[in-house]
Amino acid sequence: MIDAHIHYAASVGMERLNKIIHEAGLEAVALQCIPKGGLLPVEEDAFTFKEQCAVPVYVFGGISRSVYDTASLPTDGASPLPGRLDREVTRLLDMGCTGIKMLEGKPDVRKRFCVPDFDSPVWESYWTRLEEEQIPVYMHINDPEEFWDADNVADYVKKAGWFYDSTFVGNEDQYAQMLHVLERHPRLKILFPHFFFLSKQLERLSKILNAFPEIRIDITPGIELYYNLSSQAGRARDFFLTYRDRILYGTDIGARALIRSENVPLNLEECRSRIKLIRGYLETESDYLLKSDGHYVVERPPVIMHGLGLPRPVLDDIYSNNFLDFIK
Repeated sequence: MIDAHIHYAASVGMERLNKIIHEAGLEAVALQCIPKGGLLPVEEDAFTFKEQCAVPVYVFGGISRSVYDTASLPTDGASPLPGRLDREVTRLLDMGCTGIKMLEGKPDVRKRFCVPDFDSPVWESYWTRLEEEQIPVYMHINDPEEFWDADNVADYVKKAGWFYDSTFVGNEDQYAQMLHVLERHPRLKILFPHFFFLSKQLERLSKILNAFPEIRIDITPGIELYYNLSSQAGRARDFFLTYRDRILYGTDIGARALIRSENVPLNLEECRSRIKLIRGYLETESDYLLKSDGHYVVERPPVIMHGLGLPRPVLDDIYSNNFLDFIK
């Protein structure tokens, strides 16, 4: 078992994460570094955790948000971004990072830091280097599609600042940009977490995976991912069997603590709820009732879930083999 999508900062508590690693029987973890509170880098915290952890720890470092600072643009209009990005890649690799974590495709992050379109020329040398050096990258693109839908977005989403009106980038715009990048750089070793937020559109996701054999996805919640998949049980199971070597396990443990600027310890019950949600869906062979537990599964009515009951060799691929293949 390798949880390849965990978020960590010293403030969440080293002992707490160690406890979850032990309870879940994890044999390795990957820490995806996102700035705490949107600004504070956590790579040093991740490497400190790695030094004492009883299992292997892989660190995916985040690009400093300072690279997007437009206050010091040269008067001739030439962008400093290509050089800044190149220095960031070098810095992270010199630190010992296994790969790079990008949250730049989350619409609120992109708006806050004025992140340019991913298929614009200022990114070209960055994508070229990642492709040529086969540097693994986890890249968050978009959010659940209802976050752009004023009639269906949940209140908690609005409170978090994740309802995206016309002042934010559109999800289809970002999909188009990334497909343009992949067309130019088909060998990019890139993973799009949360099923690329296409769990309602499995046929579309299949076409993307077929067109670009090097990309991967993971099964970290958003909880909507599991409701979407369960609602199309037969198609979902076929999808997992077809792309068994392209899907990675991860829980997104620590995400809620890291997005807040104040220090928040890791919520152990929420961690356990995430693990139970994911493994229950993948491993249960029959229908079962999923109820609100007050921890991660909250504010939702009970629903019958149609478990995938995946064979053990497929689970082994998702739980560990595919991550090891991704980083080799």
